[in-house]
Amino acid sequence: MNITVINGSPKTRQSITLQHIHLLEKENPGHRFEIIHIGNKIPALEKNPSLEKNPALLDEIVRKMQTSDAVIFAFPVYYALVPSQLKRFFELLGERGEPGLFKGKYATSFSTSIRFFDHTAHNYVQAVCEDLEFSYVNGYSAHMDDFFHEAERQKMLGFFNWFSEVAALKLLVQKKYYPRIPGTVVYDPDIPDQGRQQSLHPPAKVVVLTDETEADANLGHMTRMFAASSMDTVTVKNIRDIGLKNGCLGCCTCGYDNTCIQKDGFRQFYDENLKPADIIIIAGSIRDHYLSSQWKKFLDRCFFNGHVPILQGKRLGFIVSGPLGQTQNLRETLEAISETWHMKSFGMVTDEHGDRDEITARIRDFARSLELAADKDLDMGARFYRVGGGKLFRDFIYATSAVFKADHLFYKKMGVYEDFPQKQIKKGSSTPCSIFSCP
Repeated sequence: MNITVINGSPKTRQSITLQHIHLLEKENPGHRFEIIHIGNKIPALEKNPSLEKNPALLDEIVRKMQTSDAVIFAFPVYYALVPSQLKRFFELLGERGEPGLFKGKYATSFSTSIRFFDHTAHNYVQAVCEDLEFSYVNGYSAHMDDFFHEAERQKMLGFFNWFSEVAALKLLVQKKYYPRIPGTVVYDPDIPDQGRQQSLHPPAKVVVLTDETEADANLGHMTRMFAASSMDTVTVKNIRDIGLKNGCLGCCTCGYDNTCIQKDGFRQFYDENLKPADIIIIAGSIRDHYLSSQWKKFLDRCFFNGHVPILQGKRLGFIVSGPLGQTQNLRETLEAISETWHMKSFGMVTDEHGDRDEITARIRDFARSLELAADKDLDMGARFYRVGGGKLFRDFIYATSAVFKADHLFYKKMGVYEDFPQKQIKKGSSTPCSIFSCP
């Protein structure tokens, strides 16, 4: 079989994910692998969004995917999804507007991670592949250390053999996602002046982060209505104005002292706008099955903080334009962000149903409820994402302290390692019970 591998890692040839693919290639000499490092091709496409200067660049990649027998999308998991570079590639494929390009072509995904929210990354790839009319076969999620263990390598090889046979036999595969039903209204309200009411609590610093473009009319009106409805002073910042050069490069240089190797103003923007804020609102329009690749780039770059919850205790809300109710995977990834950042999540407001007055009422009540939550210091408690993720991160940082030195020092200072089970024995009951025997 001829197999095209779309390597979504920004580290391209130095990617750990790619080494797993090379293993599949080495152990299957009867198949021909062609690897396309999409992570370092996106900047060229972004400089020429119309593709007028080099129209053959994307066309050639599409041709290789079309003429292969199967496609593997390989990537590390960044912030519960694929890296922003691969996200942008999927957007470019969708923007071609050519239905049936990959109809019946078999595809799957292969990821590496510490298995924290790897499922949402695979869900996203499957949803996009099904939109592009691929016959998507359930993907493989490897731990980043699996390459060094014989038993795990055999599992990966077994998966590849199964996938290649499914593709060769052209077996029918069940779709998981179906086309969304359009229904979002045009939201064009009369926006009143801001600040006509007095806050219930001491004035809070509210920052709304948006990626609004001229095409995002609904999103712009929603954010302005929110600002006008709030009793606090609201500052709106467009993340497209930061001038981000690239997404996260995956170099982990920041692991030493939380300093990003890229010098493009992102750290300054983060320190000046997010750290001083009491309430942060993320506002975006749905692109395919997520927010925009610009938002993904922003979130990926937040990794310079490592696994330290810098924004802990701040309130977080979301303004989403588009069919969020039909995009459950997006909702889950957004909830994961607030939980893993240890923020006090306050839900989401959308324009997906109702008329103009209903949407306006929801936005106003969202703003009022947010103020009431601040006045009452509302805290919903730590849920599974935070607790489970915290344990995964704790174990991971302990084992990789040489790379993530800044995280390791913070975890030691905050006593995170004291939560290891073997250190809790003396604190437990003299009569241990299990989840199976306790009432």
